[in-house]
Amino acid sequence: MKAWVLIAALGLAAVPSGAAAHQKSVSYSKWTLLDGGALAQVKVSWLDLTSLRRLQDAAEPPVEPTTVFRYLQNHLFLETDDRPCEPIEASGALLPAERGWMRVEWRVRCDASPTALYSGLFRSLTNHVHLATIVGNTSMDLVLSSTSPKARVASAEGAHETGIAEYLRLGVEHILTGWDHLAFLFLLIVIALRLREVVVLVTGFTVGHSVTLAAASLGAVVPHPRAVEAIIAASILVVALENAGAERTRAGRLVISAALGIFVASAWAGGLSAFWGLALFTACYFGLLHTFAGTGRLRWVIACLFGFVHGLGFSSVLLEQELPRTQLVGALFGFNVGVELSQLAIVAALWPLLQWLRRRDLGTAVVDVTSFAGAAVGTFALLARTFG
Repeated sequence: MKAWVLIAALGLAAVPSGAAAHQKSVSYSKWTLLDGGALAQVKVSWLDLTSLRRLQDAAEPPVEPTTVFRYLQNHLFLETDDRPCEPIEASGALLPAERGWMRVEWRVRCDASPTALYSGLFRSLTNHVHLATIVGNTSMDLVLSSTSPKARVASAEGAHETGIAEYLRLGVEHILTGWDHLAFLFLLIVIALRLREVVVLVTGFTVGHSVTLAAASLGAVVPHPRAVEAIIAASILVVALENAGAERTRAGRLVISAALGIFVASAWAGGLSAFWGLALFTACYFGLLHTFAGTGRLRWVIACLFGFVHGLGFSSVLLEQELPRTQLVGALFGFNVGVELSQLAIVAALWPLLQWLRRRDLGTAVVDVTSFAGAAVGTFALLARTFG
């Protein structure tokens, strides 16, 4: 029965939907302080721009560069004593940017030294975070969100300490608003029967994402953003299939074969060569689960290996800011601590609830429902991130 539920999940997931499955909404800016003003360089996602139905000061959607400039300048600005620094021109310059992003530049005039940065960007996206770097005599990093839209431009003496604290908060927010990371973490622990299993799984995931987060942030590896986001979605699908025990029935193995077909299609038609390896790994992994008894001991392998990929996803937040090496270590430490604290808090909240449900003989139902949901959401997100 579980396998047929998963077949339905895969079918439902292939149906077009108005819901968008994409990574956390983030924008970036770099403010170089000059005599009498600053030079602003801002990077925003086209997907975030098109999510706005109407702009506050414009009647048309933000698709034309002139409209985008007007929107950004009205919603992102330096302040001096609560007075916005004024743009010198109504528009600015378009800078080269990778696919799916828009990077712009303009100059602003300030009556005095800036005291704060304000971001009112994409207020309709509750999970949107704006990451800013202020470059002057010293550099500092700011994290702005809908709950904290304004940040003080601190003095040089407090810049480094503030940066670490801001990145710790960013790590917490990144997990709490990152549905794909939360889904993967929940699917990892939902079938665990003992606290020891939870500790092993969470440790494996932590080790995996910590290694690649550090490696990517320090430049040891260069992740492919679209491939990373797509494989994160695939990780949800794989764990959901394992939770349902799809390898134990003929129909379930058909579902696994369908998933492998999606991976191959992603590698071939989507141009994501990493999926050839993912398809081979998935086939071998489910083959082991089918052949050997007691393969729950292999669960940590999934947690650790997919943790590597999730860590590359985390690293995108730090890589986009192009931080100097002297600040990167502190930012990396603060961000990772924030991720770990929020992850532990989530597990601590979920584990008693799962135990309470098992004592009422609802544990199997929870696994079935979450397997169905995970397969459906994982498949849809995978297709959207690969071909969307």
